[in-house]
Amino acid sequence: MKRISILVTSDVHGYIMPTDFSGETNLPLGLGKLATAIEEERNENPVLLIENGDFIQGSPLTYFEQSFKKGKENSVIRLANALHYDLAVFGNHEFNFGLPVLNKVVEESNYPWLAANIKRKNGEYFTKPFIIKEIDGVNIAIVGVTTQFVPIWEAADNIEGLVFEDAFEAAKREVEWLQANHQIDVMIIAYHGGFECDLETGAVLESTRENVGYQICKEIDGVDAVITGHQHREIAQHLFGKAIVQPGSKGVSLGKIELTFNDSGKLEKAEPSLIYMEDVHVNETIKDMIAPIYTETENWLDQSIGTVEGDMLISSPFTARLEGHPYVDFINRVQNEVGGTSISCMAVFNDVCLGFNPNVTMRDIVTNYIFPNTLKVLQVKGRYIIEALEQSATYFTLVDGVPVVSDAFMIPKAQPFNYDLWSGIDYTIDLRKPERSRVVEVLYNGMPLQLDETYDVVMNNYRATGAGNFEYFRDCPVVKDIQTDMTELIADYFVKHEKVSANPMRNMKILY
Repeated sequence: MKRISILVTSDVHGYIMPTDFSGETNLPLGLGKLATAIEEERNENPVLLIENGDFIQGSPLTYFEQSFKKGKENSVIRLANALHYDLAVFGNHEFNFGLPVLNKVVEESNYPWLAANIKRKNGEYFTKPFIIKEIDGVNIAIVGVTTQFVPIWEAADNIEGLVFEDAFEAAKREVEWLQANHQIDVMIIAYHGGFECDLETGAVLESTRENVGYQICKEIDGVDAVITGHQHREIAQHLFGKAIVQPGSKGVSLGKIELTFNDSGKLEKAEPSLIYMEDVHVNETIKDMIAPIYTETENWLDQSIGTVEGDMLISSPFTARLEGHPYVDFINRVQNEVGGTSISCMAVFNDVCLGFNPNVTMRDIVTNYIFPNTLKVLQVKGRYIIEALEQSATYFTLVDGVPVVSDAFMIPKAQPFNYDLWSGIDYTIDLRKPERSRVVEVLYNGMPLQLDETYDVVMNNYRATGAGNFEYFRDCPVVKDIQTDMTELIADYFVKHEKVSANPMRNMKILY
C-alpha cells in the first residue's frame, strides 16, 4: 500500500502574505501560509505540486511590481521555484501584462507551464500540452488546459499570435493520445476553468463554454482527477467517478487529492479534500523572500493621493447598486474625462468595495478598483444601451416585493462585476415588470434615447469585449483605446484635481 498526494493551488492572484492590503495582516489566506501546509504534507507522503492558474496577477503587490519594477525577476515565480512546483497551468489573468512579461515568467520558472489548447498561429503548441511525472514508481500524466475565453477578455496585443482552442476538445485529444502511446498509471487534467452545470443535479447553468469542467468529467474516459479553478469556488468531491478539487482564491485553501495504491501498484482510491489556512502560520522562508517588495508595496499603498469633499464611503454595496452612489458617480466621472465622453458605465466589482475615505491613498484605490482594466470608447447604438440596461436589470429579482440578487448573478459564483451603473443618461427601471421589459425610460440631454442613433460610451476593456452577456458591445466601433490602467487613471485624476466632490447619483431610478 502506497500513497501520493496531489497538491493544488489555484487563483492565488499574487497574494503572498496573509493580508488583503486593507489593514488586517493575519487573514487565513496567502501563499505564505499555503507553503507551510505544503511542507507539512511533504512530511507525510510523496507530493506532486500543481499551480492551476491566475498566479502572477491580482494583488496590489503584483500591480506595484509590474508598474515600478519592470524587468526584475518576478517575485511570485521566485517563491514558486523555492516551493518546488512540479508544473503550472496558464490562467486567463496570466496574459494581463502581455506576452513579453509572460514569456519571461515562463523562462524564470524552474517547472513547465502546460497549455494543451493554446497554440501559435502556425499550429505549434505555445508550451507543452502535458507532462508525465514518475513518483515512487508511479507514472502520472497531467494535461493542462485553459478557459478558451481569454481572447474575449484580453487585449489583442497581449495575446498576439496565439490561438485558444476549445478546452474540452484539446483535453480529450491529449488524454486519448497519452492512453494510446504511454503506460499511464494516473491521468489528471489540470484545467483553469470551472463548471458549467450544477454539480448535484446536472442542470445547465451556462452555455458559453467559458467553463467546461462538467463536460470534461462526464465525457472524457480514463481520467482519475480533474483540477479546476477560475470560478473561485471551494470544491472537493467526486464527479462521474473522478476526484475534483477547486481551492477558492487568494490562497484560502490548498487542494489535495490523496492517491492510494494497492500492493500491485494499481490506483485504488483518489480522495479529494481542501486544507484551510485557519491556524496556519506563514512559512518563514517565504516571508523573508517576499519581505523587500512587500514592504515597498505597503509604503506605496499609504501614499496620499488626494482628498474627497463629502461622503464617498460605501456602507452597503447592494444599496449602492440599487440606488446609486457617489463612488459610482466618481468612477464614471473619471472615465468620461479620460474618454472625452458624456456617457459612461461601471460596476461595483465586489461586496467588499468600501469607497474612498476623505484622505485618499493608493491603498484605497487598489483595494476598491481590483481589476487591471483599461478603457475603451465605443460607438454604441441607442438600442444596445437599452439592451445593456435590461441585462443589468436582471441582477435583481423581487422576493415578497423586496429586491434581492438573482441566482443568475450568484450561481455558480457571485458576479456583481457584471452589473453596470450608468452616467450621462437618465434611466428608470421597474423591477415589477418581466425581465427584458424593465427599462421604462431612458433620456439623453432630456430627450428620449434614439434607438438607431449612435452614442460615444466609455467602459472598461472587459465590458467592451462583450463579456458578462453584453455580446453586442463586441462589434461596436472603437473610437478610442486608452491603454493606461484604471488605477493609474484614478490616481492621476486625484493628483490633477486635488479635491474631489462626492456627488449623489440622481440619473437612475429603480422601482419595485
